[in-house]
Amino acid sequence: MKFDLSMISVLLATLAPALALFLAITWDRRQRRQTEKPPQSEKLLRPPGYSLSLRLDETFDRLIERALMASVLSAISSAGVIALAGLLGAHAPVSYVALCLLAVAPFAAGSVWAALRAFRLFNEAQNIRLGLRGEQAVAEALSEAADSGFRAFHDLQTDSNGNLDHVAIGTCGVFLIETKARRKRDGYNGQAAHEVLFDGEALQFPRSRETKPIEQAKRNAAWLADYLRNETGDPVEVFPLVVLPGWFVKKSERGNFRVNVMNANYLPGFLERQAKKLEPAQVRRIITAIDKKCRDVEF
Repeated sequence: MKFDLSMISVLLATLAPALALFLAITWDRRQRRQTEKPPQSEKLLRPPGYSLSLRLDETFDRLIERALMASVLSAISSAGVIALAGLLGAHAPVSYVALCLLAVAPFAAGSVWAALRAFRLFNEAQNIRLGLRGEQAVAEALSEAADSGFRAFHDLQTDSNGNLDHVAIGTCGVFLIETKARRKRDGYNGQAAHEVLFDGEALQFPRSRETKPIEQAKRNAAWLADYLRNETGDPVEVFPLVVLPGWFVKKSERGNFRVNVMNANYLPGFLERQAKKLEPAQVRRIITAIDKKCRDVEF
């Protein structure tokens, strides 16, 4: 049994760094919340993809926790297996072996669960990062439209509709922009891998058909129009757009196109070509209303 005990000691020693790291991270996080304060009280505007960046941070935190948990539980179950092998080698009573199995089984099952959960969180983080990069790409395109007098806001929070990815405001109108980042795969059924077809109601990707982005853009534009009317006292028409970074959008010859869909590279030119619809004074009132809604990020 001395050999077995030495092996268990080695396993416990390998477990100690992971456990110490987990405890250190937990303690440091708690201490920072209790003792640290921002250097200034004035809040900042939300940057592009701010909600997604928070989700990404949270997902990676949970991923690290699950990975550490899997390592700890795996080490404990490995030590239990070694102890079980020692009992079997010493021809211990069946009751001792059964108790050892009952003690090891929860740790082994827990390590498998934690490992699978860590893998799912990893995939989730990849999808969140894709959405974040998409919103950043659209924000970069909107910065080009600033030369045409447009002011852009990002990640505007609503009361019940989630968040609005981008809002562009200028004398040429108010535009609600929903960003949808999609990975490209092989073409299918004669449709090129980089093409998406739009018939006014749905987006036909090579291997999927989506109506939710169009419905979401219309719903969010209606919410924004209602919010701006209540805040400014003026009726404001909000034009919904769906932007697909990296995709070539082909419109069908017939359809009711109440929502415009385009590639991010086309967005600045599209905004610049719009006719004047608003007076500068109304634009300033709209900007003030949206600035108030978007300025909630602590330094």
